[in-house]
Amino acid sequence: MADVKAKFSELCKLRYKDQAIWFMNGFWNAGINPEEANTVWDLVKHFVELDKLAFEPKGEDGHELDQFWSAKFLEDLNSTLTASERKDALRLIDQDNNGKMSCVEYLTWRYKKTPEAVVNAPQGDNTAAIAAAQAKIDEVQAQLADCEAKISAQAAAIEAQNAAIAAQKKAIADNDEAIAQSKRRQEELAQAIRDLQAARDELEKAVEDLKAQEAAFAAKMADLEAKGKGGGVAGARALNELAQMKTEDPLPLRRAKITQEAAVRRVKKQEAATEEAKVEARKQEEALEEAKKQLEAAARRLEDAKRDLESAKAALEQAYTSLEAKMQEAVDELEEVKKNPGGGYGAIWWMERELFEADKRLPNAKQRYDHKKPFLFNPGA
Repeated sequence: MADVKAKFSELCKLRYKDQAIWFMNGFWNAGINPEEANTVWDLVKHFVELDKLAFEPKGEDGHELDQFWSAKFLEDLNSTLTASERKDALRLIDQDNNGKMSCVEYLTWRYKKTPEAVVNAPQGDNTAAIAAAQAKIDEVQAQLADCEAKISAQAAAIEAQNAAIAAQKKAIADNDEAIAQSKRRQEELAQAIRDLQAARDELEKAVEDLKAQEAAFAAKMADLEAKGKGGGVAGARALNELAQMKTEDPLPLRRAKITQEAAVRRVKKQEAATEEAKVEARKQEEALEEAKKQLEAAARRLEDAKRDLESAKAALEQAYTSLEAKMQEAVDELEEVKKNPGGGYGAIWWMERELFEADKRLPNAKQRYDHKKPFLFNPGA
């Protein structure tokens, strides 16, 4: 009995998958059949999924779940069990009394076997051939995982590159809009300068008119003064008119002239400022045009890099060709085992299922199995 416990404890330390294969080998057609084998496959996957959530996750390399995750496992499979019933079930399942649940312990309980029957379950006389076939399948899975990881990384790099290209295109579009705004601003400033020049011309003409009026007034006074000195009736009339002119207030005329001259100076100042703004706007446009050249050059580099990435991805996808050859080797090796099974049906079934799952991950054109149908394989048929 002690020997059975020790051997059963050793079985509990195997990986989940290997525990399941041992059990399926030993009880093929004695509780395990092709349909039930699919159930065991799903159970092992669930063990692995929960193990990955554990405090010290081991995933596929794990061999047992702690009390918390064991209870979760039972709850997931049978939600009708009460907490008390789950505790009772775990007490019965835990054959080595370590407070944890291994895959083989659960299978022993589920299929109502004894630890002694499990330990002594026949494993077949073809273990070496099975190990060789399994090694080939392991190579296929490793190479497939490597291909998928590299292609996934390459696809992520291409996606990131697409995002960078989109951002660059937006930057170019924003820059083009800034250039268009700069051109519009320059045109507005040019129109403002033209309007200011027209206003200045009008103001300067008004100033000239006022100066002319002022000069004419002064000239007439000088003329009247000269005539007044000549005496006589004409001189008296001239002196009278001169006196009247001197009584007129020249201030409005002078004030108007000063106001107009000040207005001319203001307009000239505005002209200079507007011209300066126009020059600055032109400089900004030139800077934006230079930035556009740099942005477009960067966009071309990004497109070139994207093409390189896509070429690299295509080259990686060619790796599936060598993977096909590797898978064919695994298939051939497994076919040899099938010809001379010698027991070990659980292991043979498991390898066939692994090939089926690996095949599912290949491009559709390279798949060997009909994945529209559920997996069903009987190595003992």
